[in-house]
Amino acid sequence: MVDGGCPMARGSSGCPDQPLAARLTVTRTDSARTVATATSDSRGHFRIPLPPGDYVVRPENLTGSVVPIAQPLTVTVETGRFTTVTIPFDSGIR
Repeated sequence: MVDGGCPMARGSSGCPDQPLAARLTVTRTDSARTVATATSDSRGHFRIPLPPGDYVVRPENLTGSVVPIAQPLTVTVETGRFTTVTIPFDSGIR
């Protein structure tokens, strides 16, 4: 999800967060070696099958621009369960 990209506004926001397609690179928390890659769809949805463990998801926007930008997220995958991840991208607009 990317923030609405509106300057600071008082009251309710007319700029809700929007889904964003992104490139995702996954590594184990103890290694820089890539274990999976994926691209989310236009609604921001993705599914990456991984064995249980701790991972770092490194998101990138598809345009190659500096913004929107997101920070890496640490994710724990548990046995027999899906892990839901929401990746917040910053539009850079204040």
